[in-house]
Amino acid sequence: MSKVMMQTTQWGKMKSSLESYVGFDTIQEQIRKKSLKRGFELNIMVVGASGLGKSTLVNTLFKAKLSRASCISQPFVIPKTVEIKTVSHVIEEKGVRLRLTITDTPGFGDQVNNTNCWEPVIEYIHDQFDHYYREES
Repeated sequence: MSKVMMQTTQWGKMKSSLESYVGFDTIQEQIRKKSLKRGFELNIMVVGASGLGKSTLVNTLFKAKLSRASCISQPFVIPKTVEIKTVSHVIEEKGVRLRLTITDTPGFGDQVNNTNCWEPVIEYIHDQFDHYYREES
């Protein structure tokens, strides 16, 4: 005996019982388990003048020394231009994996003339978006 799919415009009004257990009541739990197994990805960009507390914010959020400035043992020198630096970490907590990418912009807003100082940051964001889009296509 083959099963026939019925088409109806009476969505939600048609009541019929299933012949056997299908299992769609567990879809939400299956998706949750799959997501926890695969892990999550989080990208953070911190932008601001030197000494503002960008590294402290990131380190406080994750209760660890994760920011680029925290990973460097040598004295931090303020660059003359905005140079975008990215650091990636994999953090695991209670079996849940987080792939964390932190992007820092040392030198942003430190100059006397900050005209168009945001342009390298905007360009970086657009480049990352284009890169992500190309990988997804």
